[in-house]
Amino acid sequence: MMRSVMPLAFRILAMSALGLATNAFALINPQFTPAHLVGGSAVVLQLKILPEPGDAKLAFAVESVLKGKFDSKKVEVDLTSTSYPDQAKFAAAMARGSGARLALMFIGEGSAEEQKIYIQIEGSWIALSGENPAWKFDQMSTAMLTTWNGGTDMLLKWVKCILEDPTVEVPVRTGVNWGHAISAGKIAGKVAGAVPVDLLGTGVPLLFVASDTGDRLFSFVDGKAEDLTAKCKLQSKSIVFAWGDFNGDGRLDLASWDGKALTIYTQGADGTFTGAAGARGLAECLGLVALDVGTMGKPGLLVSTSGAPLLLIPGAEATPRSVFEGEWLGKNLGKAMACLLADFDNDGVPDIIQPLARGGLFYKGTGLGVFAAPVACQVAAGEAPGNACLGDWNQDGLLDIIISGNDKCTLWENRGKGNFSDENKLTGEMSYQARDASIIASACDLNNDGRQDVLLLYSTAAPQIFFSRGYRCFGFSISMDLSRTPVLPAASDGQIAGCVADFNGDGAQDLAVVLGDGECVLVTRASTGEDLCARAVVSPKSGCVGPVRVWSLLNNRILGAWNLSRGAAPAFLCRSDAGPLKIKWQFPGQAEQTKDIVLENKPVTVLLEPLGAGK
Repeated sequence: MMRSVMPLAFRILAMSALGLATNAFALINPQFTPAHLVGGSAVVLQLKILPEPGDAKLAFAVESVLKGKFDSKKVEVDLTSTSYPDQAKFAAAMARGSGARLALMFIGEGSAEEQKIYIQIEGSWIALSGENPAWKFDQMSTAMLTTWNGGTDMLLKWVKCILEDPTVEVPVRTGVNWGHAISAGKIAGKVAGAVPVDLLGTGVPLLFVASDTGDRLFSFVDGKAEDLTAKCKLQSKSIVFAWGDFNGDGRLDLASWDGKALTIYTQGADGTFTGAAGARGLAECLGLVALDVGTMGKPGLLVSTSGAPLLLIPGAEATPRSVFEGEWLGKNLGKAMACLLADFDNDGVPDIIQPLARGGLFYKGTGLGVFAAPVACQVAAGEAPGNACLGDWNQDGLLDIIISGNDKCTLWENRGKGNFSDENKLTGEMSYQARDASIIASACDLNNDGRQDVLLLYSTAAPQIFFSRGYRCFGFSISMDLSRTPVLPAASDGQIAGCVADFNGDGAQDLAVVLGDGECVLVTRASTGEDLCARAVVSPKSGCVGPVRVWSLLNNRILGAWNLSRGAAPAFLCRSDAGPLKIKWQFPGQAEQTKDIVLENKPVTVLLEPLGAGK
């Protein structure tokens, strides 16, 4: 679905015309959120934009009266009697260019002279005067951007949520801070990545840092970093890697590609690793992902290349094969990045998305490790991509994609059945506060409210945290801006790699980064004393490699979904206050499962197992 790209440009122009600073719309008004707007409106209408010729008026059909009483089936707005004709002309063009055709109207309480009347269309606000049926366009309202700076479809979700529960709060700040920095020493060589790895399946991961001169494993206990590499006898040197149980013994192993060969480092009962050949030859590898092949518990690897992705059952004599039969459609789409593996269409079977510079390919999963021939999809990586992360930012249970990149950052919203739409221009402060040269994006929940936040790392600047306001709208976290705090001043000079997880097990997620000079640092999140979370992990006894889709619900409202694999950082499921939380999950090829838990005063670890486990 095409969406207008005009609102952001107009906001800047409109603010200049009104004599306001161009960063004015970066503010969030804590005194007038969507909750205040809905509560103070006598009438709230869901409208459908009607096609009207010329620039003389706007016309809408009333699709639903969400609050109050409104008898008319149509709303018309006169655009000719305003002191801002250029803004009126823009409003007409914006309405005509809207792909969603959706608008919301808020009619305040009070007399006609006192009423505040607004229409919101695709991230822009129109202020009106008059009364039905003689509505008049006044001007575009930049002030209302401080109330909601996101999409109309997402605001509609908030409106329905607020009407259902008037006590609900729309977030206006992160509400948490960084604690202190713990150095783990310097990493030699070229760092290929830093990820959490839950070796023991307890929900408290170690930090794995991949380097072409030697990978490292760290734990963080009692405020100190411990290098476990030698203790674990880990001798891998990774350019590309993946963790998984590749021999089916219930212990986590490492698949490591060093630029020439694939080696599987299996973990023994004593926690040490032994390497053995993982394939006869693998000349190219952009990415590795562990997955179940054929049956649950039969491990394999999805291998990303510059062409069609490959499937590999690790072994000394193993030979990779294409995941499908037929013609590869990516020849004219530019450079490929690593493939993404997840159940993107919510049918219980993992799919593959292969982002390329100018478009993507969707390989529908038809069985465990079985995929249909690719079809085109919208997920483009750009010419200089960083990495991709998965999350559910519009809270519909479908996994969305954020791709960081040197040219831009994109949020590909999952519309189902392999269809995606780039909604980055309608993400609030992230749409203009995020820098253009991000190298890493990561989904997280740094304030434990159940909604997924976004971390962006940069090679030449401090990390950025964008906290979720709910429903694909973000605010820039000033309290967690490392360029404004004394916690880690060197972070302002850039990072090489990094990730977020609860590395010290206190129920709050921490930030691990490798700085430009190779120093590895854990920045802890300061405890509030009220941090509640459930850590959902794939049980080591499950026999499942993954991935598993996990999501949580509060009062039957989806908070977010996570793509969880064996040994990865747990799905971090939270609510902002004590109380019940519903967790759902789906193992590959199986039906959904549900568990009700209560979050009280300490983190809860939930071991996820397939249906029939233990029988």
